[in-house]
Amino acid sequence: MAIRSIVESDLSGKPDAATVTFGLGDTWYEVDLTAEEKKALEAALKSYLEVSRKAGKPAPKKRVVPETTAEERDKIRAWAKEEGYEFADRGRIPKKVMKAYDEAHGIDRSN
Repeated sequence: MAIRSIVESDLSGKPDAATVTFGLGDTWYEVDLTAEEKKALEAALKSYLEVSRKAGKPAPKKRVVPETTAEERDKIRAWAKEEGYEFADRGRIPKKVMKAYDEAHGIDRSN
């Protein structure tokens, strides 16, 4: 017994469609189109495709974490608690707390 899968166009409901993936901005889209519908989409985008360039994967966003030692982090946490800041005893120290501590102690971490 054979099982046959039929993909229908999202646009027209016609059979024998295939998934087409395209992106715009930071969003990727998928749509099932027949061969004719895919050609129509390509024709609509042709003038843009002719002048565009292929892009690689976007670079991962870099997380900037100040380099501190465990002892420095303990000092920052103790200072922040004394100053009334409320945050978790473990994990990342909030940016606003780091900034306030640095300003209060004349520290420049922008290196």
